[in-house]
Amino acid sequence: MTFKPDAIAALIIAHVPRNLMMGVEDAFDAGALLAHYATKDLDKKHRKNALGQMRHFHMNERFSESLQAAGAEHAPLKGNGVVVGQAGMFKFSRLNMSTTAWNNASRSTIRRELAKANQAMTQLLQPSLFGPRDITTGTFFFVARFSGSLAHQPEKALEIYIAVPDAKMEGWLFREPLHLFLERYDRAPKQIDNAQPKLKAGVIEIERDTDT
Repeated sequence: MTFKPDAIAALIIAHVPRNLMMGVEDAFDAGALLAHYATKDLDKKHRKNALGQMRHFHMNERFSESLQAAGAEHAPLKGNGVVVGQAGMFKFSRLNMSTTAWNNASRSTIRRELAKANQAMTQLLQPSLFGPRDITTGTFFFVARFSGSLAHQPEKALEIYIAVPDAKMEGWLFREPLHLFLERYDRAPKQIDNAQPKLKAGVIEIERDTDT
């Protein structure tokens, strides 16, 4: 078995503009801080739950704004809907996790559906029994990893990651801190980037999926 994380990273870089990545990083920091200020004076008995809810809404809003600033089309925010964008062949979304709950993303129905697009990409981890397949679709997540504690940095994520799930949402084909991933753009071969971030119509017309 030969793991080729650089091949997966190269695919993302070829389709997703750097300015979009940088905008999302700033958006997550801003959204998490707003959520902290909105809940910092609440009763400790329910503050943690409230903070999770407010992170979802404030980070979703900032995420949506960052896509707009990067020139990505997107549908209006709606309830607890998962915001899904598209750049080139990749669809992408956001989620929050605690340091002890990396695999809880599989609880989301919409994210499991998105992950199915990575079936062909799995061959970069393990050769397919049916020979090489063209990789024409893909999904990744911007993952904000929080401490899970009100006593340790509740106002900001400990780290933001680029994470590519396997097709069954049971593990990760690629996972790297966003600040390190951004450095890959400087090392990548320079080329004309014709990929236009675009959110396909109707993609986020789904509700009831909320992260903490």
